[in-house]
Amino acid sequence: MNLEIHEQLGELLRQSQKSNPRLKGWRFDLHRTDGVDIGVKNNQIGGPYSAPGYKQSISGEIYLVWDDSRYTAAKLEARVVEEFSEYLKLWERTAYHDPEGVGIYTPESLPKVELADNEAQTVIDRQVERPFELLSDGIDKLRKSGIRKVDARIKCFHDQRYLMNSDGFQLSYEQTPVDFYFIANDSYGKGYSEKKWPEAADIDRIIQETITVGKQLEQPCSTTFSGPITLILTPEMFETFMNQFVITNLYGSLVLNRQSRFTLDDFENHRPVIRDDLSLTINNLLPYRGSSYICTAEGVPGGKIALIDGGKLQSPILNLKYAKKAGLNPTPVPLGGSGFFITSREGFPQWEEMLKTIDRGLIIYSVLGMHTQDTTSGHFSLTADQCLYVEKGKIQGKTKAVINGDFIRALNHQESRLCKVAGEDNPGFVFIANAIST
Repeated sequence: MNLEIHEQLGELLRQSQKSNPRLKGWRFDLHRTDGVDIGVKNNQIGGPYSAPGYKQSISGEIYLVWDDSRYTAAKLEARVVEEFSEYLKLWERTAYHDPEGVGIYTPESLPKVELADNEAQTVIDRQVERPFELLSDGIDKLRKSGIRKVDARIKCFHDQRYLMNSDGFQLSYEQTPVDFYFIANDSYGKGYSEKKWPEAADIDRIIQETITVGKQLEQPCSTTFSGPITLILTPEMFETFMNQFVITNLYGSLVLNRQSRFTLDDFENHRPVIRDDLSLTINNLLPYRGSSYICTAEGVPGGKIALIDGGKLQSPILNLKYAKKAGLNPTPVPLGGSGFFITSREGFPQWEEMLKTIDRGLIIYSVLGMHTQDTTSGHFSLTADQCLYVEKGKIQGKTKAVINGDFIRALNHQESRLCKVAGEDNPGFVFIANAIST
């Protein structure tokens, strides 16, 4: 009987553990994916840099526990079964020593969450023309609206995920990630990343916003400014700032290694760190969301957890190793920089209403140099290369600026505001900082 690759790999590992007393345990997370990937470059579907294709791949990761506190963490490739003995030798030779390492974890129970969409699967199996139609329709609408250059891409895949470990844990489930985006004039892009085929309203919203902002960024504004000004972060930019200056500091690895602005005592004492109406949660159990999953590669179940509640620290983000070091339970983790949600007990006004109240401000769509910023200080000094100048509640046109301020202080300031944007999980963020036009 022919076995699937995950079954073959599991059997090879079981036999290796029996024959090699140095191998104490193992786990792997294997993905078998297939689907369509289609690109658009310079208004054209296909071409040498964006050729459409039906792609299949095998990927994943493996973790091995050896004697003497040695561990291996490695990527999995398609030929791992055929060349298993060579891989195993390499894995043992490259094992690292970690006296604080962790063994194999098996969850007591797993949550249920919908991750596979029938419509997306139908597109992959029988309706591969629909991704082409989505791109063609988007190109046509953007071009007719006056956008001179369109780049885009769509990926629609079926992902069969297999998890297995040496303690007998096995999990297999399907998911259907769908990602697409449009970029107007090399200046602004908007995208979709979920585990279901998009609704017509989602597609139209993304195309229309790409058109609107793309055209606004083509209209230069000659206004000059220097000094305090209102910065308006779009939801995407707000998430970027949150990841850099807040989420990063919540990871247990940094907290316990004293590389975070927070300490473990801060969490135990529920230290206030942002304004008391604000809360921050992870939730990776929402159906069909791009950041949702059943469990991590380590086997830790997905879930919903408050990291900050009412402005006060509640829990760090803990994988197995740092949960062990902290003496706490492991937690769900954000996936790919998303899956966290900012809420306020006071609610959010609408973006459009907020804009009307701006006397002088900048809508920030892109910044350069975020990776160079000190995550623990909250201070930022960045080039905002794509932004719109707002005066008396109206958008005047595109400008560039150097912006600087303190993001954490802004999250604590009572005058800072958050506002709801249609179709977005997280709000936009409005606060005072310094800027100089360039």
